[in-house]
Amino acid sequence: MSVELLVNVTPFETRVARIENGQAEEIYIERERGLKGNIYKGRVQRVLPGIQAAFVDIGMDKAGFLYAGDIATAKQPALELSEEIDHGDDNEVGDDSSASNQPRRNAPPIANLIRDGQELMVQVSREPIASKGPRLTSQVGLAGRYLVYLPHLQHTGIARRLEDPVERERLLAIAHAIAPDKGGLIIRTVAEGKQEADIQQDLDYLLRLWGDIEKRTKSAGLGTLIHKELNLYLRVMRDYVDAEVEKIHIDSKEAYESMKKFARRFMPEVSKRLYYYPGERPIFDVYGVEEAIESALKRRVPLKSGGHIVIDQTEALIAIDVNSGSFVGSRNMEETGFKTNLEAVHEIVHQLRLRNLGGIIVVDFIDMQEDENKQRLMEVLDEALKRDKTKTHIVQLSELGLVEMTRKRTRDSLGRMLMKECGRCGGIGQAKSPTTICYQLFREVVAEARAYPCEKLMVIAHPSIIDLLLSEENQGVLQLEEFLKKEISLKSDEDFASDHYEVVLQ
Repeated sequence: MSVELLVNVTPFETRVARIENGQAEEIYIERERGLKGNIYKGRVQRVLPGIQAAFVDIGMDKAGFLYAGDIATAKQPALELSEEIDHGDDNEVGDDSSASNQPRRNAPPIANLIRDGQELMVQVSREPIASKGPRLTSQVGLAGRYLVYLPHLQHTGIARRLEDPVERERLLAIAHAIAPDKGGLIIRTVAEGKQEADIQQDLDYLLRLWGDIEKRTKSAGLGTLIHKELNLYLRVMRDYVDAEVEKIHIDSKEAYESMKKFARRFMPEVSKRLYYYPGERPIFDVYGVEEAIESALKRRVPLKSGGHIVIDQTEALIAIDVNSGSFVGSRNMEETGFKTNLEAVHEIVHQLRLRNLGGIIVVDFIDMQEDENKQRLMEVLDEALKRDKTKTHIVQLSELGLVEMTRKRTRDSLGRMLMKECGRCGGIGQAKSPTTICYQLFREVVAEARAYPCEKLMVIAHPSIIDLLLSEENQGVLQLEEFLKKEISLKSDEDFASDHYEVVLQ
């Protein structure tokens, strides 16, 4: 598989696209520097024993949310820590131990761990999403190229994606050999094949960084940012570049030089894969990424066969509907549905990655009767999801043809980042019909005429509504005048929205 990374840098925005076999599969956007990985000196605002969590003030508009299971204690089992810790951007690209979205069930009572008003060093483990503040952890972790250093935990772990038992054994031996007196280590996926000297150099850098953080913490005030995570294009170097990535194209000379310098210091083998793109045509246009982003903001996604899928994102879940559309090329309905479903699977996985959709996902496939087709569909879906490095879990196909699955939420989806709720329709994607507005207007005319004395009334509305009142609904206006025994005049105003009107008493 051919994989390239495109880095588009402007003064107002940085964007990264992962291109697989010529198609944009993942988009990362940074307009303001993200919070994930930042370390703050915070203060506990309120402990909530009922949900084993607390709000922590880190000097922002929204307080951070800290679960009991994310509070570092000396008695935490090493195995659980290796599964729960979520540091840096590892989980966005599937590099290291995945963090659960839920707090650990066997955590001690939070009231025994922290108290209201307590000062606490915390790290942002998940960006604010929608109306939720950032998720925090006191299990601070500093991500390097090959290691994550855990200053508060005596633990040695290794990324789950490193599957070769011999290599795991070798790297764990290195980790134990170089382990510092204080703190623990997690070996990252990109450490595969690296020698002890390379890993030791990475650890030395992280220990120096932690020393600086400790010094700043002593003199820092509450709510102070103590350590800021790298910007997006340098996180690309640290977290997104793996053995699959063949080339990295950067359209900013400054960013290119910065990434070159970073590569020479921490990852010299990647330095030769960096290419400066000086072309006049925008790099995202050259690779079709802008077009892919535009299509990812639409509900309806066409399939090559003539079918299509419809994607709706709600607050709680993602609903995906598969339709055969104009595809009628098979011998019977069963085969038509099966072929459309198979084609839809690959497009659904592509859209999940491209749009970064997370949470509960329900897919309504076209009904199939044969068990063999249902089993084959689930096998294809499972295989397609292996390309997605974000953690997913599938529930088997139901009798109604629904597939329930979850995909880890790491940051806002592309749609929520690039779009806002429509001010006219309130986000529902539909507006009242002109006839509905006319009848609503009639009711208000009656209410106003009965509530206040007047001789006649004037209705001011958008020209499209006035035209309807003078044509199809003219009989209704005449009946209303007879009913109220009052004259009703009509006036159009192009400055009015189509669903806005005024009733003026005269």
